[in-house]
Amino acid sequence: MPSQITGRPLDDAGNPTAGPALEIDPEGRAMELFSESPHALASSPGMGMWSAILRYPESGTSRTPTMLVWLGPEATTLPAHVHTSSTETFQSVEGELTVVVDDCPNRLAAGDELTVDPGDSHYFRNDTDDFVAFQVEVPWKKTIDTQYMVAGLDHEGYLGADDEYGEPDFAQGLLLAEYVKDETRITIAPQIVQQLLWASIGRVARLTGRRAMDERYLRDQFWESNVEQPDI
Repeated sequence: MPSQITGRPLDDAGNPTAGPALEIDPEGRAMELFSESPHALASSPGMGMWSAILRYPESGTSRTPTMLVWLGPEATTLPAHVHTSSTETFQSVEGELTVVVDDCPNRLAAGDELTVDPGDSHYFRNDTDDFVAFQVEVPWKKTIDTQYMVAGLDHEGYLGADDEYGEPDFAQGLLLAEYVKDETRITIAPQIVQQLLWASIGRVARLTGRRAMDERYLRDQFWESNVEQPDI
């Protein structure tokens, strides 16, 4: 069966645009997982990523927040980070996912799983020329929040220039890093430096109306209005 082309940004009339598209195997494991999720497909066109929430548990429960993520062949590589007290587990669903832990690349074929321990610097990327789908059990819901914040800002035109999609700028990145600082630490700069930046550039960004999170971007209605949904 041919691949399904979906996940394109929608125009104001609800029609797919010529923006970045996701290619899905309609009979593959990723589509099976998506069909079991109660949530809509989200996307960050400027970063070449698509995602669906599999579990977003209520506070106080022991269930682990979990996402299904697709990376395009030219997807943005997110910065290295550590989780201070919780593990993060990656499982490749389709294609080969690379998870770099303490500068050592681990290539996960479909079905392979890797758990990253607290304190280990890590990030993920797509080193292939195809789409990669993976499932990730994240340490806390704020990990999901930040990805959806970036995606929502991208769709609403806050990240790119001249009607193009884009990536978070330095100020927005600071706000996101501060939002997750209790459990997640970005390793590109010492913590004391980040604290100084939060108190200076971050403060100015907040005064100009920027935020680290907007709950609208966690609502399925937003994504159903902005992203072409897979035919299931």
